[in-house]
Amino acid sequence: MHRPHLLFLDAYDSFSNNIINLLQQDLNATVEVIKIDDKRFAKTHNASFHAFLGRFDAVVAGPGPGDPRNPHDLGLIGKLWNLPDEVCLPVLGICLGFQSLALAFGGTADRLHQPRHGLVTEVSHQGQSLFKDIGLLTVTQYHSLHAKLGHTVPKNSPELWKITPSCPDIVPLAWDLSDDQNGPILMGIRHSDKPFYGVQYHPESICTSSAGAKIIHNWWSEALAWTIDRAARVQRKELPIPTRFVSWKCVEMCSDIVDVALLLRNLQDIDQQAIMLESGSKNGQPVRPETGRFSIIGCAKNAPSIRYSTGNHIITSDLSGSNTSCPGSMTEVWSEVESFMNANRATDGSADIPFWGGLVGFVSYEAGLETIDVSQHTNNDRPDVWFVFVSRSIVVDHVERKVYIQSLEGEDDCWFEKVEATVKELIEKPSASRSTRSDKTEPILPAIAAPGEAEYVRKVEACQNHIRAGSSYELCLTDQSIVSYDEGLQPNSFELYERLRSFNPAPFGAFLRLKQEEQKGNGVTILSSSPERFLSWSRAGKCQFRPIKGTVEKKNGLTRKEAEALLNVDKERAENLMIVDLIRHDLHGVVGSGNVKVEKLMAVEEYQTVFQLVSVIEGQLQEGSRHSGIDVLAASLPPGSMTGAPKKRSCELLTEIEGNARGIYSGVLGYFDVGGGGDFSVVIRTAFQWDDEGVWRIGAGGAVTVLSSPKAEFEEMDLKRQSCLPLFGHRRGPAR
Repeated sequence: MHRPHLLFLDAYDSFSNNIINLLQQDLNATVEVIKIDDKRFAKTHNASFHAFLGRFDAVVAGPGPGDPRNPHDLGLIGKLWNLPDEVCLPVLGICLGFQSLALAFGGTADRLHQPRHGLVTEVSHQGQSLFKDIGLLTVTQYHSLHAKLGHTVPKNSPELWKITPSCPDIVPLAWDLSDDQNGPILMGIRHSDKPFYGVQYHPESICTSSAGAKIIHNWWSEALAWTIDRAARVQRKELPIPTRFVSWKCVEMCSDIVDVALLLRNLQDIDQQAIMLESGSKNGQPVRPETGRFSIIGCAKNAPSIRYSTGNHIITSDLSGSNTSCPGSMTEVWSEVESFMNANRATDGSADIPFWGGLVGFVSYEAGLETIDVSQHTNNDRPDVWFVFVSRSIVVDHVERKVYIQSLEGEDDCWFEKVEATVKELIEKPSASRSTRSDKTEPILPAIAAPGEAEYVRKVEACQNHIRAGSSYELCLTDQSIVSYDEGLQPNSFELYERLRSFNPAPFGAFLRLKQEEQKGNGVTILSSSPERFLSWSRAGKCQFRPIKGTVEKKNGLTRKEAEALLNVDKERAENLMIVDLIRHDLHGVVGSGNVKVEKLMAVEEYQTVFQLVSVIEGQLQEGSRHSGIDVLAASLPPGSMTGAPKKRSCELLTEIEGNARGIYSGVLGYFDVGGGGDFSVVIRTAFQWDDEGVWRIGAGGAVTVLSSPKAEFEEMDLKRQSCLPLFGHRRGPAR
């Protein structure tokens, strides 16, 4: 049976934990708790709260002090009763939550002649809805006010069980008829159409009978039935109607292979906006076919985009057709991305390739920190999220040796002819499809400011002190190298990328040149050779994480067998295991219990310069679920392989120890496909440069555990850092 994932809105009541325990014990539910004045949602647009609610199966609005007529006392509870149909979900209101429900649909609230605090009484009902199969019922009350629906009849009147003209949407379910002074006191209600329920009494009280607590089971049964019925209605009537149509053509490569970097050069001005997600190859074969089979070139000149900065909390977007700039949060970013992807859904591309067009870009580490409410080192307005809409694309299948030319622009014959001619020319002239441009000139050596061994060792020891104190199990410490050139000597960024892909081909290579014509100096260039998939999901909802933790350098003829022996030790396996369990936690929170599997646990994989320990965790989004791959991504940031565990506390400690922002490094980079899939890599083995800064930044690090050697951690960080240095003409060697 589906395990409920519930949200509890805590109104600062002293009995809240008892209710949460009841939900966990009686329903086997996972319960997430937020306060009614949670700063993420209390003063923001409703869209962020609505997007957050999408993570849950139902909500319990708890009891608390105050008056339901006072918005300050209700907080977020007051937002529940006006949810749009597309985000509506079942709610159980208890005490204050119950009174709020009644008032939201026409009821009133009055003071009792005498407060009923700790009073145990019998409640009358008719065995309907929440009170199905419940007999004699005694309950505990804690309230000074009581809700009224407009009944003006004596306590024995059958009219008590009917709706009233003043509250036509609220059905009375239970009454306390024992108080002659106050008259009938409403104890239970439900909405006639929406999945909203409420009880005035406290079902968790030690003196409430077991029958009184059974309403929790009855509520969940009705909530689940409503959810299943809505899912069926969605499947019958509300399936997304495709609004985009994919025109595509496939060109066979025969025995030759097209150099995607040269193809990009020949198709567009790479000094303007350019996008390439490349699966690296060696000797004409993909370096890792199971994850690095496809390369994508996105033609994104003047493309719509969405950007967000954690420094000023401004969302800038023209995805809807007009340019808007307004305050927001990461929750609202995800909401806008999901809305845009749903509005641009397509179903008719080639089923053989994962990308038909869509949003391509990155999410920084700091943007991930915001999603888990961790303060950051950032005070600039550079984008922490930047996605552009790719409507024209070329996808190269390196295994089947095919090139797919695609457009979402309708009649696009001229563009198809241009691309097809370029592809065929490169196929027919194989020698022309090998880019050697980066080797023509001797590179100008830059100045490199690298982490010093003594300082890095001190940071490792600080991490270990926190681990020994019980604050974390594992801390993924990082640092940055800064590469700078004298004025006028800055090399061409694409030639730098060509060096990187030659020296360190990887399954998740990327060249991204993003810029806005109206904003000079705020563009960014990203050169990546990442070996690590963060998260992918198929159009059918199959999700996959591939965390990498555990690294040894390929040197002195090191064999795979020797690498396996070096990696099969407690320290390396512990690093990987903790991230596997962390990812299972994140994934369970969205796809639900029973839908997560570890397909590969701590297997050794070989890359160009290193052997690494890799695990594969998979989950399945359920048919009819409100959740999507975007929800899985949003719930899993920042990447666990770059934080440690527990994630939130570890990130807080790392922010303090590292002392600076990571930026794009440690974030994720990839795409949302208009067909419903997505694929994101972890931004490692990567250099990036902001136009207004003029220097290249390279991050590197490693997981610190109690078993780590501080000196060995420095050497591992330096090994990873130097995997990017050859692109700047710097020969590998000791850190400076």
